[in-house]
Parts: sequence; structure tokens; C-alpha cells
Amino acid sequence: MFPVILYYTLTFLLAMMVTRVSLAWALCNDIIDQPNHRSSHTRATPRGGGIGIVVGSTAAIAAAAILGWIRPQVAGALACGLPIAIVGYIDDRVSLSARIRLLVQAACAAAALWLLAPLPALDLFGFILPNALTVAIYFIATIWLTNLFNFMDGIDGIAAGQTIAIGIVWSMLVGPIIALPLLAIAAAAAGFLIFNRPPARIFMGDVGSAFCGFFIMVATLAVGLDNGMPWPVLWFLPAAPFILDATVTLITRMLRGKQPTVAHRSHAYQILARRIGRHGPVSAAYALVTVFWFGTAAWLSITSTAGAALLIFATAVAPGIVVLIALGTGHDD
Repeated sequence: MFPVILYYTLTFLLAMMVTRVSLAWALCNDIIDQPNHRSSHTRATPRGGGIGIVVGSTAAIAAAAILGWIRPQVAGALACGLPIAIVGYIDDRVSLSARIRLLVQAACAAAALWLLAPLPALDLFGFILPNALTVAIYFIATIWLTNLFNFMDGIDGIAAGQTIAIGIVWSMLVGPIIALPLLAIAAAAAGFLIFNRPPARIFMGDVGSAFCGFFIMVATLAVGLDNGMPWPVLWFLPAAPFILDATVTLITRMLRGKQPTVAHRSHAYQILARRIGRHGPVSAAYALVTVFWFGTAAWLSITSTAGAALLIFATAVAPGIVVLIALGTGHDD
């Protein structure tokens, strides 16, 4: 167990050190996020600190592959997130077009899914989808999770906290060794959070948020696949707070005739942060809901029958949707 503890500790320290260097680099090179009327922040803050998460988790996965702790195919699939991180860092500097970012994300998603093949059958609680449809759903879901992490990274500590919470849940489900990829990025996110906790000294930026979303999607598939866990839909319960907030917000805005690419601040976490007047409680609440509510649901469902798993899934997700609607998610100020 000591080598495993040392492994995660070194990942944490590396991410923390790289984040500290990126903070100094951002200040020296004027890589600053200036607040505007859509921001949840009121002061200019350096961005691009997510590079600490990228370096920390990538080094951790490379070491795990060398030590034989994870399959080379899994390491390769996770490494497909590096082009996304690079494009994200460039976007943090010069603002790339959405088309370029989407093309890179699509190519990385296709490559990662190819490396993980054969992908798990998408069993919807007893109804198995055709293989072609399954692959298409995984492909779209990978791109969506990549982007929704970017959408949800709008207040101090929330994206890093969610990443850590997801790692904790998976550690409880399958243990710290089997959940290695997800705990590795959680440890890296913890190193970054040292500088991103409220009031944030540096923001994650696209380099970190898009990478985290992609990495979590691929790692979740890999861990669930390698352990033969049933009901793939339930594997994503630990990420449900972000998935639900981003998805309900997007659907609501589209139904109201809003352009999905237009910036806004009508996510539930943004609404709550304005009402409370602080970021910390909201970010902490998302992490706690992940661990205790959705983590418990995931734990109860992974060994359940199809009917029981469906009931647990509905019981876990439905209250979240009701709360989001009640908050006015997706409605402008």
C-alpha cells in the first residue's frame, strides 16, 4: 500500500509545483482573465493553471503504465487528451474558433474509443442498444463531457472539487488501486486546488477544464470496462452534478430560443453563487452531493438487478432535475 500512497502523493506534489510555476508564468506574460458582465468573478485573475493537472495526471499515468499498473491501451487512450489540453492552452492565449476545438476533440475522442475497443455494450437496464448506436453515443458523450467541464468551470474550486469527488467515489466503489486513473487526476486536481480555492489565485482555463472532462470520460469507461461492471449508464453517476447542470441548462436555453454557443451565466452553480454571494459553499456542495448522494446511488446499483438499478438511477437523478428547474436553470438574469 505504501507505493500506492507515495504514487498519489507525488502526483499531488507535481501538480502543485507546476501550478505554482504556471501562476508565475501567467503573471509575467499577462495571461489574465478579465471579468465581464457574464463573469462570476469581480477581479482580474491569471488563467491556465490547469496545466498543473495535465502534467501531474499525465506523468502519473505514464508511470503507472511503465510499472504495469494499467494496460498500455488505457494509458494511450488517456494520452489522447493531450492535444485537447494543448488546444485549450492556445485558446487561453489567443481564443481559437469553436470549430477548431471541436475538430480536435472529435479526433481525440475517436482515437481514445478505438484504443479502448471493444467498448462495453450499452445496456439500458435490460435493453441492449445496437453496437453502432452504442459507439455513436460514446463518441458524442465524450465530446459533451469534454465541453461541459469547460462550461461548469465558472467559480472558484468547482471543477477541481468535482474531479476530486469523482475520484473519491470510484475509490470507494472499486478500491484505490483499480480506480487508479480517476484517483490520479483527483490527486492532480487537489494539487491545483491549493491555488484555486476561494478566493482563487489562478483559474484552470480551457487547458485544464476540457482535459479533465475528456480524461474523466475515458478513465470511467476504462475502469468500468476492465472490471466488468454492469449498467454503463450508472458509471457516470459520480459526474451527475456536472452532467445534469450543464445538460438541463443547455436544453432549457435551446427551448427558449437561445443560441447554445452564446456565453451566459444561467447554470445552477452560477445562480447559487450569486444568491449566496460566495463561491466556496457552492463548490463544496457540488462535491458533497457527488460523494454522498450520487456515490451512494452508484454503490447500491452496481450489484443490483436491472429493475433495481433503474429505480436507483431514477431516484438519484430525478430530484436533481427538479431542483435545477426550481432554481430557474437556463433562464437569463
